[in-house]
Amino acid sequence: MRGQVEKRSEGALAVIAGICLLLAGAAAVFYAAYKVSYVSVDYGIHVDIVKELDWSDPVQMLREHPEPVWHLLVRAAMSVGGFSAERAAGLVSGGLCALTYLLAAHFLYRPASFSGRGTAGTGAAGGAVFPSGGLSVPGAALAALVLSLVSAVYVPWFNDKPYLGQGSPNPWHNPTTLMVRPIGLVIFILVMGECIRVRRAGFRRGQGLRIWKGILLAVLLLLSNLSKPSFVQVFYPAIFVLMVLWLIVYRFRNFFFALQLLLCCLPSVGLMGAQFLSAFYGSSNSDSAGITIAPFKVAGLYTDNIAFSTLLVLVFPLLVALCTLVRRAFDWTALFAWIMLAAGMAEKFLLAENGSRLWHGNFNWGYILAVYFVWFIGIRDFSSWLGSLRGSGTGREKNPLSGGGQGAGRVLSILAWILCGILLLAHLVSGIYYLYYLIVLGNGI
Repeated sequence: MRGQVEKRSEGALAVIAGICLLLAGAAAVFYAAYKVSYVSVDYGIHVDIVKELDWSDPVQMLREHPEPVWHLLVRAAMSVGGFSAERAAGLVSGGLCALTYLLAAHFLYRPASFSGRGTAGTGAAGGAVFPSGGLSVPGAALAALVLSLVSAVYVPWFNDKPYLGQGSPNPWHNPTTLMVRPIGLVIFILVMGECIRVRRAGFRRGQGLRIWKGILLAVLLLLSNLSKPSFVQVFYPAIFVLMVLWLIVYRFRNFFFALQLLLCCLPSVGLMGAQFLSAFYGSSNSDSAGITIAPFKVAGLYTDNIAFSTLLVLVFPLLVALCTLVRRAFDWTALFAWIMLAAGMAEKFLLAENGSRLWHGNFNWGYILAVYFVWFIGIRDFSSWLGSLRGSGTGREKNPLSGGGQGAGRVLSILAWILCGILLLAHLVSGIYYLYYLIVLGNGI
């Protein structure tokens, strides 16, 4: 009895400590985004848009500014709080980054619904995905904070500018990307949660997409379009590829579920078509000159070695993914994130805008969002791996990186995890330097 009381007391203290860490992490991320808003080169353009928004003609406003959600939030902050446009911009972006951090922490704390590896944190092979189904509250708070700060590994003699050429899972300088990212994260989790639930139910007719979740998904997709179409640019190709794979793997049993997802996507697909025509071929945008296929032209503008720059931003999640494959713990959610990245890479490396906007690299934004999602999965699987190393192995695992058992296999698993941890630390230090580079040194990007 006394032991149970002590365990409850320890659990309560862990929750309190976790809540304090969550609040501190949210405040830190908020402050960083707020400070960056005063130096970023992108904010001046978007703040000017906020000032000139004409609410009296919503149709014309959407034609001229087809992704207005961030701008409308800033205008609302100006009206309600009496802030200047510049301060309101920082407050809104800070709030969005804090929201993304809290969402990531929540989904890392309760990951079972989208893991796709069994129920209640139990894998298909019987191994634990997370101890008790997820990270502790302090663990989720710290993991989400690391996710919110990491950036491409900074190699001064190769990339004198931390962001340009490499990209980052945390593009502090672009307010519309900060706007769509939390919406995209909720869509990502919502869709994969439903995918895994329906798959576990054997694709039975009565176990398809829930109506209220379908409506919510359709609304969120429209909202993501109006925030920045970059998310749907990678989401649509990825969900199409995933459903085709499932048609093959599950012998067309997912056909009606795929149709349900298609119906949810149709409204935002139509909106995306209108946004595409307005942005690249519309008369309301004087700079629009269409798009062209120009392999590696834009990606090579800011780096001498595209492959190495790509590796610098992806080395940690890539190594974790490879180790997860070896550990036979790679799931459908991870595959979906990497398919999104492949779609983003195809857009970034193959497409370009004609005319003066060639240098803007606007087909890079879907890729940047997809980088965040593979990083999210990388942090999830890295934490899961630590849980399996801490757990008591059965000694029956044949996989050398499984984390269970004893002897050379366990040592190899620990060494591989430590190597991933060293790379994660390099990304984290680089991300902190990137904030220093922006906020203290005053660089715009």
